[in-house]
Amino acid sequence: MPAWLLALIMSATPVEPPTRQVHTCLVDGARHYQSTPCQGLTERIREMPPPADTWANDIHIESLRQELQARRRAGAAPTRQKRPKRPRAPPASGVRGALITVHTDPVKCAAARRQRETAYKKAGQRPSLALSRQMDDRVHDACR
Repeated sequence: MPAWLLALIMSATPVEPPTRQVHTCLVDGARHYQSTPCQGLTERIREMPPPADTWANDIHIESLRQELQARRRAGAAPTRQKRPKRPRAPPASGVRGALITVHTDPVKCAAARRQRETAYKKAGQRPSLALSRQMDDRVHDACR
């Protein structure tokens, strides 16, 4: 028999790897799993099937992934179209804007604080919440 024919027959014949045994061992009250027999007490021995052909599984998983992507692309929402550009308004004549000062007037701020102190003294030990809020707002407006 030619060697190439023997090699072809051997490559076409599936070879099953042997099953693996997993031994559950009890050592000092703790379980340990190992492939060799235990030195002490063996609780149980399991026969594990050989690992699956990973090459065939990889091909199957890849084909499922491609099929899923094709379904997603087919059922995907249509792409958004860009909005038409708005016509720009002509520049306005004159200056627009607001001036917001960031500097406080120390005289007005001090006067508002003094006014708050006198209002609290007139109100007694416990000023009302409304009075407290009103005075705090005045101080905030003057000191910002």
